[in-house]
Amino acid sequence: MAKHNRSSSAPACTLARQDSTRTLVNNDSDSDSDSTIVSISLSRSNSKEQQHKKRLTDWQGVTAVNFIGDESDLEKASLKQRSREPYSIFSPAKIRWIVLLASVAAFFAPFSVNSYFPAMDAVEQDLGISSQQFNLTVTVFMIFQAVSPSFWSSMADTRGRRPVYLATLLVYVLACIGLAMVTNYPMLLAFRMLQAFGASSVIAIGAGTIADVTHPSQRGGYIGWYSLGWNCGPVVGPAVGGVVSQYLGWRWIFWILAILGGVHWLILGWCLPETLRSLVGNGSGYANPTPTQWWHYRRLSDDEKQQLRQKRQSTSTKKKSSSWLGPFQSLLFAKEKDVLILLVYYSVQYAAVYAVTTSLPLLFGQLYHLNELQLGLAYFPNGIGCILGSVVQGKLLNRDYDRLRKRFSVMSATDLTMPVEKARLRTVWVHSLLFNVLLVVYGWCMYIHAHIAVALVLQFFLGFTSQAIFNCIQTLLVDLFPTRSASITASNNIFRCLFGAGATTAIIPLINACGVGWSFTIMSGILLLSRVPLYFEFKHGPRWRRERAEREEA
Repeated sequence: MAKHNRSSSAPACTLARQDSTRTLVNNDSDSDSDSTIVSISLSRSNSKEQQHKKRLTDWQGVTAVNFIGDESDLEKASLKQRSREPYSIFSPAKIRWIVLLASVAAFFAPFSVNSYFPAMDAVEQDLGISSQQFNLTVTVFMIFQAVSPSFWSSMADTRGRRPVYLATLLVYVLACIGLAMVTNYPMLLAFRMLQAFGASSVIAIGAGTIADVTHPSQRGGYIGWYSLGWNCGPVVGPAVGGVVSQYLGWRWIFWILAILGGVHWLILGWCLPETLRSLVGNGSGYANPTPTQWWHYRRLSDDEKQQLRQKRQSTSTKKKSSSWLGPFQSLLFAKEKDVLILLVYYSVQYAAVYAVTTSLPLLFGQLYHLNELQLGLAYFPNGIGCILGSVVQGKLLNRDYDRLRKRFSVMSATDLTMPVEKARLRTVWVHSLLFNVLLVVYGWCMYIHAHIAVALVLQFFLGFTSQAIFNCIQTLLVDLFPTRSASITASNNIFRCLFGAGATTAIIPLINACGVGWSFTIMSGILLLSRVPLYFEFKHGPRWRRERAEREEA
């Protein structure tokens, strides 16, 4: 009897091994088998659970063991399926188009500040105001430019990028129309506040958009191109504003901004897709649609719509809940040691750049006797340097990231075993020290009345090195918080705008008190002190990231 049992069990074992072997072969040959099993296991009702388990048991547990069990097993299956999906379904050409749209939107805020400067005398005469009152409109703009992204960015990280883009740019266009028609100083002040409230927020939202659609290995280059918009605005603005004010009148500065903003609003409304990963995943989901997306979606069948929703769920990130603290949450980033070091580093550098650009009309006007149009053109060397610095540094960031990723054999900058700080900060030291030296040389060249060609060449290299520094820090900030990229950029915006406003207010009195040579030497010394803490970020940043991850998981 025992012999009979052993003999009868042998074929059963053989069949089991054959079934198991067939299962393994099927798993290797069919790349979609795992996801099919997941879909089957998730779609059955509780009443058929036992029958479903029995059917999977016929596979001798080879596949079922990975997907049948508690919720953690299903979660692992979902993660495995998600890892097979591309980071973004958008083609490289489409990503470049999205980056271009975001960059142009980010251009309006800094351009609106600086294009206004050449019209100072005309505005004062037309509205009967003093220079102090005019400067107050600039200060108010920069304060609202610093604060307003905190309000909009939390909404963009929860409700979506697209509706916030359209809402803020519409506010900006209406404010520009109001500025073109003001008849008194209170109206000018109020509409400048509203203009900043609408325009400045897209800088933070744009950084979030870049993080949504670009893999960390390519993010540095795309952020470099994106940052051209809001870093070249201060350079191009005075030249354009000077020409328009001289030939058309100062009100046409705002009419032109309203027209350009309105055209870009229409382009965004028609062409810019939603990119927030908690809503659309890698772009395959459906939320906040463009007109063409809406039209194609309504033509789908119910089954196709259900498949689209499942596709979004397989690639989306966890959606964050909003709260009344949302507008203030960007300030909470500063309590993190690594973030605070980066914010201060970026902001002091930004203040130095604004000190150079703000003092240019005074220095070049007195030393080289340039008119308004020539003063505007004198900003172009700095702007060209910004463009080249952004492009070159973006390529360097991508190369450094790829090298480090291959060295540590990881796929993402969020991997806690990868010291992404080393990839993003490797070249920042060279640019920082070079900027410090150039700033001192620039100040003393102004002091000895050096030839204007020398000053313009120095402006070029100051623009190049400063833009390279900005790209390094901004890219690292986004890498630290890829799912809250708009909020971390808003936090950066608060710090840099406040520091920039302080530098704009202080640089002219400092030059009058100490002289131009010593003024920029003092600024270079302050910069040098702000560089020191970055060493601790370079050395201890990975450990701080791990500690933060452990706190968030606890």
